[in-house]
Amino acid sequence: MSVTPSPVGTPELVRFSFPIKDACLPAGDQLMPGAPRAYRQGTHEGIDFYEVDNCTAIGLGTEVLAAKDGEVVRVDSHYEELTQEDVDEMDARIAAQGETDEESLDRYRGRQVWIDHGAGVITRYAHLSRFADGLRVGMSVKRGEVIGYVGNSGTPESLIDPNAEMHLHFEIRVGDSYLGQGLTPEEVRALYESAFAQ
Repeated sequence: MSVTPSPVGTPELVRFSFPIKDACLPAGDQLMPGAPRAYRQGTHEGIDFYEVDNCTAIGLGTEVLAAKDGEVVRVDSHYEELTQEDVDEMDARIAAQGETDEESLDRYRGRQVWIDHGAGVITRYAHLSRFADGLRVGMSVKRGEVIGYVGNSGTPESLIDPNAEMHLHFEIRVGDSYLGQGLTPEEVRALYESAFAQ
């Protein structure tokens, strides 16, 4: 298992701003990278920003902000909502494999935007309800610029209750891994505290 580098001395891994205004790291480790996800036999690869445990109100339509300057490299403008058949098929495949495959994991992230910050660092913004007007692949965005809005796309709960599980799933990717991969919860928290330090 690869372990991501420390942000200390790495310009690309520091000075991120939170992707939701006035947010903070969740107090619970279950919402942080590296937490187990039993329902899909996998591991959480990002931070979940929910209404609770994140220092600010978060709900459907809350603005999602670029965490750092960069270039938009993915906008799911043709996203198709999950169906119960999709979930059943993915669950069966995951159960047979004993782990979550990348295709299923990507579908469970829902409607996404990805921003490339250079040096192999990409941020991902998932479960969006919609995008900022005019957002497109290839455009440059500035830290703090609105890129989308909180939703629950890609969550199995969205099929049962369209108003449930409103949150932003946010990832910092370094090469082929997520920031904090292979680290303890304490090490992950310290790493992200450093990444978001201003």
